[in-house]
Amino acid sequence: MDGKKEQRSSTFKRIYQSIHSMKFGMVLLLIIGVLSIIGTILPQDRPLSFYEEEYNAFFYGVIEIFQLNRVYTSWWFIAMILILSLNLILCSIIRLPKLLKSLKNEPKHPDQKNDKVLMVFNDTANENPKEIFKICGFKSPKKLSAAEGELYYGKKNTIGHLGSWFTHIGLLIIFISYLFGQIAGYETFFYGVPGVQGRIGDTPYELAIEGFTIDYREDHSIEQYTSRLRVYHHDENTLVKEGVSKVNDPMRVDGFSIYQNGTGWALDLNLYKEEESLRELTLYEGEIHVDDDQRIAIQFYSFYPDYIHHQGMPATKTPFPENPHMLYVLFYEGFRVDMNVAGMGEEIVYGEYSFNVEAPRQFTYLQIVRDPGIPGAFAGGVMLILGVFLAFYIHPKTLFLRKIPGEMHLFAKAPRGEKLFHNELKKRLKEGTHWE
Repeated sequence: MDGKKEQRSSTFKRIYQSIHSMKFGMVLLLIIGVLSIIGTILPQDRPLSFYEEEYNAFFYGVIEIFQLNRVYTSWWFIAMILILSLNLILCSIIRLPKLLKSLKNEPKHPDQKNDKVLMVFNDTANENPKEIFKICGFKSPKKLSAAEGELYYGKKNTIGHLGSWFTHIGLLIIFISYLFGQIAGYETFFYGVPGVQGRIGDTPYELAIEGFTIDYREDHSIEQYTSRLRVYHHDENTLVKEGVSKVNDPMRVDGFSIYQNGTGWALDLNLYKEEESLRELTLYEGEIHVDDDQRIAIQFYSFYPDYIHHQGMPATKTPFPENPHMLYVLFYEGFRVDMNVAGMGEEIVYGEYSFNVEAPRQFTYLQIVRDPGIPGAFAGGVMLILGVFLAFYIHPKTLFLRKIPGEMHLFAKAPRGEKLFHNELKKRLKEGTHWE
């Protein structure tokens, strides 16, 4: 029984040591980084049917099994974030007492045999060690008890020891903020032409699109999208805020942000059955309208604002609606029966049904995000940058002076950049004192 207990204890100890090891944390960071790249390259939060159409059977199976269509909210991604957070918590707790001791404790005494003496001073003038430390850029030295002679030391930039610890804490705050944002926040999308108003997901807010403009450069490339918006409180029927949302400049309202995400074209569709009006509606690019008990369906497949026929294929000459045409697909009783290009006002007939489209205009596509983890992520980012700065630019340094009859021996130690540190000390001392 004792042997089994010892075996279980040994196994638990190995697992515990692995979880809080830096190597394990680096492996997790690498995996999370690779998966984040996949989540950036692969379109996210689309219906599974989208991936089934766009990718072959093998890749679709991989996407479905590993939830690559929603990488950042998949259970295994969140699980890895939690495990990495545990790793960082344990590392930080275990290392902090040792780091604090390194700040307060006396440094290890230089070894007269193994540690190289940086300089030897003649003590005939009975020079004050305090002056030598001052010339070297150190505060008043502290005196240590030593077996041989008098030993003085001074420490500088000791805060640099905390660089890696601040880095760990910064990463931990970022990960926790991310998880909090996923749990307490929300993300939804809203699109429409000017004049459209609707509810923002399950929130108590309504969004009204007042206007939408696109600024073009001379070469017809897009310079900026601008949506003029109003946000109302649905229950109180009061205006909360009005403003604009641009690319990289979202409109912020009561803790959530409205991002300008994209655009497309919309048309007014008039559908007739036996020459009687069956439906009038706004049809957006990419949408399918199904009508008359699912007997007839029209898909707005694509739009060509300045239509030309180029090498047997429809194309557009400019982004402006000079000669607008739509590419449509027509379905009858579940079967595709027609696919063609139609101009504005042109009548399209199939059996007892006919339709036409008119009034082309562009709609705005908005992403609405509430992420309460952003302030925490910002604080974590600041701490992460501080940790990197301390680790790479604030190098701890220690200066020793051993005073024996007739001589003073100077030692200097630094975990990084020791050679540069030595050269700096020699330059300071050469300019400030007599030395040999």
